[in-house]
Amino acid sequence: MDASPNFRYFLGIRVDPRWFPQLQRICDALGLPSRLDLAHLTFCVVAETAERDRFVARRVRRALRDAELHSFPVNLSRVRAGPRGAAACTLGRQAELQDFYRTLVRLLRACGIEPLHRKSGLRPHVTLGHRACLVLLLTIAIRWFPAELLLIESEIGRTKHNVLERWPLLPPRQPPLPFDDVCAPHFDGRCRSA
Repeated sequence: MDASPNFRYFLGIRVDPRWFPQLQRICDALGLPSRLDLAHLTFCVVAETAERDRFVARRVRRALRDAELHSFPVNLSRVRAGPRGAAACTLGRQAELQDFYRTLVRLLRACGIEPLHRKSGLRPHVTLGHRACLVLLLTIAIRWFPAELLLIESEIGRTKHNVLERWPLLPPRQPPLPFDDVCAPHFDGRCRSA
């Protein structure tokens, strides 16, 4: 019997859809097929199973039930592409995002849920594609404040994500200041090799 996982359960946020056109132009320029409706930033995997886990949502709900989770800025500033695919990565200040991650881990561990695959901590990114493509380092400006945290069941190998739970996020602890601009999409569709 094959013991490899067929289902992966993770906590994450979805990319704000207003950034889809810019990300789509990047994927097109790199020749990557895209499913931007599935684009997400994963905080942590909470389970991997051969069969569907009917209780994972209940366990995670219990861990987060009394939490006051605040939104935070997500700043994707770089696209790195090459033989292993492409990802939009954070660059620079990400203290609020890392604090959010540490809070999740603390809450999960308090309920006996040990996050998987994060030995070296969180390296925030959004995968754009797994197919090999042009080696590229591209500067972008994509910034948003997520509205909700999601518990997602990924059907491994089927490109299918099922949202099992949603937790609305409170406003950011430090609201954006009047001179904080939310960057406008500006990628022109031309790739420049790294």
